[in-house]
Amino acid sequence: MNGLRVIGPAEHRLVPWKNGGGITRDVLLLPEGASHEDFDLRISLAPIVAEGPFSSFPGIDRHITRLSANPLSLAFAQETRALARLEPFYFDSVLQPRSLLQDGPAEVLNVMTRRGRWHAQVMPATGGNGPLLAAPEGGRVMLHAVTGIWQVGDAAGAVLVRPGETLLAADAQTLRVSCEPAGEAVVAFLTPTGARAAAA
Repeated sequence: MNGLRVIGPAEHRLVPWKNGGGITRDVLLLPEGASHEDFDLRISLAPIVAEGPFSSFPGIDRHITRLSANPLSLAFAQETRALARLEPFYFDSVLQPRSLLQDGPAEVLNVMTRRGRWHAQVMPATGGNGPLLAAPEGGRVMLHAVTGIWQVGDAAGAVLVRPGETLLAADAQTLRVSCEPAGEAVVAFLTPTGARAAAA
């Protein structure tokens, strides 16, 4: 099971939002040593505790997924979008939508990729439809456990991914995933699209 890594909350790096409006917990930044100004791939968790504008990240594609029960909407210049729980929503991160909270703080998972270097496909998963996971060539696959204890592995063995933990796999082997039917997770397939990303 080479290439499997489970990242727990104790390993998250707490950093202020680029615009100073909140705190984000970084799960992964690539390439190694990258900052919020020059990353190619970023996975992060963010509690949104007050309404306000998002930071602008030119050239970055963002998939945002609401994890919390509390509702969250994003107000853009031309429309307002209510985020369904565990349904990823894509937008160009140069935009700065304003977060709207109806019933108190919300929490989101962000998968952010630099356009032309990485591409992300993000989707929900449940224990009843546990997917087969395989990292794209040169890329990563992610499973973030929201509820339930997830078991991920191959013929050589398995690891457990508990709520709040994130599994990252870099090898191309097929991984079997299982959880009780009520378990919930967010899965992302992360594909490099440029030479620099592939080298990371």
